[in-house]
Amino acid sequence: MRAFSYFVLLMLGALLISALINYPLYVLFQESMSKGPHKLINTVAKLIAIPGFILIIRHYAIANKPGLGYGLPRSAFIKDLASGWLSGFLILLLLSAVLLLLGVRVAKPPAEELLFLLFKTTLVALIGGLLIGFIEETFFRGGLFGAIRKQHGFATTLLLSSLFYAGLHFIKPLPLAGDEAQTWYSGLLILAGAFDQYGEWATFDSFLALFGLGAFFAVVRERTGNIAYCIGLHAGFVFVIKVVRTFTDVDVTSAFSPVVGNYDGMIGYLSAAGMLIHTLIIYRYWRVQKQVLA
Repeated sequence: MRAFSYFVLLMLGALLISALINYPLYVLFQESMSKGPHKLINTVAKLIAIPGFILIIRHYAIANKPGLGYGLPRSAFIKDLASGWLSGFLILLLLSAVLLLLGVRVAKPPAEELLFLLFKTTLVALIGGLLIGFIEETFFRGGLFGAIRKQHGFATTLLLSSLFYAGLHFIKPLPLAGDEAQTWYSGLLILAGAFDQYGEWATFDSFLALFGLGAFFAVVRERTGNIAYCIGLHAGFVFVIKVVRTFTDVDVTSAFSPVVGNYDGMIGYLSAAGMLIHTLIIYRYWRVQKQVLA
C-alpha cells in the first residue's frame, strides 16, 4: 500500500499548496481570468504534483520508457495507439447510439453553422483527446499502475489504481460568494468544499462507471505491457464524448434518464454494466498467452 499512499499524499499535498497560493495567484492573473479563483485550484495542483510524481517513479525505478509503458518500438506503439483509438471510438459510439435510441440524449440545434461546427468540434476533440490520453495515461497507467504493481499483484493494483482514478474526478472546487473570495485564505475555503461530491449519493453511478473504466484500462495495461493501447482508448472515448455532447443534450424527462449520471450525461449505470462485461471478456480472451504443448 506504500506506493498508493505516496500518490494519495502527493495529490493532497499538491491541492493544499495550490489552495495556499490561490489568492496571490488570482490577484496576479485576475485580469486574464473571468471564471474566478476556484478554477485555478486543480490546474495549479497538477503542475505542483509533477516534481513529486518524478520523485515517486524514480524511487520505484520506473522513470524510464519501459517502466512508464513506453517500451514498444515506435512503429508498434503507433499501431497499438491507433488500434486503441478505433476500439475506444467504437465502444463509445455504441454507447451513444443506445442513449439516442432510448431517448436519453436528443439532438439539439447547432449554435453555429453546421459544417463549420462539425469541423471545429472534430478537430478539437481529436487533438484534445490525444493530449488527455497521453497525459492521464502516463500518470495513471504509467506511474501509478507501475509503482503499485512493483509491490502488489494485479488484482490489488487494479483495485487501488481504479479507485484513485475514479476518485480524482470528483474533486470539484466551487466558487465562493461575496467577501470570502477576496481573502488570503480563500483558497482553503474553496478546497474545503471541493470534496462535497464524495458524500452525495447522486454521484455514485458516475463513480462506479469511472471505476469500471479504470479497471478496463488496468486490464489493457496488464495484457499489453505498455500504455499505447490505453492512450488510444482514452483518446477515442474523449473524442466521441466531446462530439456527442456538442450536438446532443440529456433529456431529463426520458424514462431511461437514470442510466446516465450527472457527471457528463454519458456515463452511469449503463456504461458501468457494459464496461464490466467488456472488461471480463478481454481479461478472459484478449492477448492471453497460449500454453505451447511440447
